[in-house]
Amino acid sequence: MLTYILAIAFSVLLSAVYAFQNASVVYVKFLMFERPFPQGVWEALLFSAGVLLMWIFSIAASLEVRAKYRAKIKERDQRIAALEEERKSLLSAFNNLPQQQAAPAAQPAAQAPAGEPTPETLPEAAAAEDKGTVSA
Repeated sequence: MLTYILAIAFSVLLSAVYAFQNASVVYVKFLMFERPFPQGVWEALLFSAGVLLMWIFSIAASLEVRAKYRAKIKERDQRIAALEEERKSLLSAFNNLPQQQAAPAAQPAAQAPAGEPTPETLPEAAAAEDKGTVSA
């Protein structure tokens, strides 16, 4: 904020120097307005009006961008709330499962036929078959 105030003060100082050095009178006619002005004052007024106009436009543009981002934030908050609700329902469904249903997934080897090797016994079966072969 201090930098902004210093920049404005510096601009005003430069405008005053310019207006003092360009004191010749210029006849200004704009719409219904007709009046003689010192050249430096008239140019400083035009510059100030341009700065003010662009500041107003920049505020309007920033409000438009902020509104767009607020809409995105609101949409994401709704999505987060929906995902959290889905997470809660999945966790409650998982916690309500009986322990017996979760156990078969941990013991797939017990369901394999007796003659076929299981992943746990596969290295032992491969070692038994390879006893007569030489590997290079």
